[in-house]
Amino acid sequence: MFSRRHWIPPGALIFSQIAHGFSWLLLLWIGLSVTAAGPGLAGIAWVHVVALGWATMAAVGILLHVIPAFTDVTWRWETLARWSVAAFGLGVVVFVLGLLAWPQAIAGGAALILLALIGYCIAAFSTLAATVKGERVERAVGRALAINLLFLLLTAFIGAGLASMLSGMHVPAWLAALPASHADLGMFGWASLLIFGVSVRTIRPISGERSRFPSAHIIVGTSVLLGVVLLAIGLAASPTLAWIGGGLIAIGAIVYAVDMVDVLSRATVPHRAPQAFVVAGIIWLLLGLVLGAGTLMGQPWQAAFVFLILAGWIGQMIDAHIHHIGVRLLATIYRGDDDETRPEELLDARRSWFAFAAFQIAIACGAIGLLGLHTLVAVGGAVGFIGWLAMMRNLATARSRAMRTEDISLL
Repeated sequence: MFSRRHWIPPGALIFSQIAHGFSWLLLLWIGLSVTAAGPGLAGIAWVHVVALGWATMAAVGILLHVIPAFTDVTWRWETLARWSVAAFGLGVVVFVLGLLAWPQAIAGGAALILLALIGYCIAAFSTLAATVKGERVERAVGRALAINLLFLLLTAFIGAGLASMLSGMHVPAWLAALPASHADLGMFGWASLLIFGVSVRTIRPISGERSRFPSAHIIVGTSVLLGVVLLAIGLAASPTLAWIGGGLIAIGAIVYAVDMVDVLSRATVPHRAPQAFVVAGIIWLLLGLVLGAGTLMGQPWQAAFVFLILAGWIGQMIDAHIHHIGVRLLATIYRGDDDETRPEELLDARRSWFAFAAFQIAIACGAIGLLGLHTLVAVGGAVGFIGWLAMMRNLATARSRAMRTEDISLL
């Protein structure tokens, strides 16, 4: 199965994009069928399709390349890590099916997800342990990635307990009070911190420029890390701590936004679509934090807040990297690992921009719909799925062009 180990396993990105497309169909179904009582388990399923199937699957696949590339270490127990990714995908499928139609499978799916992530993290922590002997930058990157993975594990442990509660099992009162903390750890401690850290490196190939403010990365990482911990504790036990934690996350997000906009304003790479996705992701992040503040003040904005962070911020940053890293992977599959074909040479720019526009309209409709104008939820789902189809057609075009380029090179 692993006779040729691509620098990112294609199966992980394929699974991630299938989950991406399914998330829009599920949103469409929720918009068309859910009553005023709320989405219930269907809404929880949507959150986990995006958070686990789309975002986390893409992340654990990309980390198989990022960890050695950013830290100059070699994977230990790489086969364990790669099989864990496959087991994680199976767990996500079982868990989501349980939420939508098979309640008996909820706890089992969550347990499989947890076990798969434990296996992945064992390999990752063993690999990252070697960074303590590296240079200062490699040590810092190793620590940051280890912290990200610790947040992922903690999120998974809490999630497995909450899944047991959904299955009808009795859980301690303190665990039953942790759904909001679970969401905070997953959205900010795991996914957002990872994006903040990794994008500092990936923004250069995407834009052709790097940050002019090295200290910004330190401010962002420290502020968000402390904020995540305080917000998680505060959401379970102390409104004051929740506000402090949320404020620290907001500070980190604003510093990150200013730094990235400065980088992109100087961009020299002519492939603008990934850069636009980054800008869109940042805008949705900032708007999502406004809704988050309103939620802390008692406004019924939680669903829209989670939607903007997952589909808007995290999702659009993934789309930015798919339009660069994903296409680069396609090129290397057909032209070898040393290929340097630029993504814009393989993609159709018209489809890239169509998908970009469709996703932004879909996110806006979904958020407004979740804030009260419910009919727009279905519109968001439909437009988002159309955007996803355009993106998949574009990636198929890139694959076809990469294959034709390979054929020409053999003449």
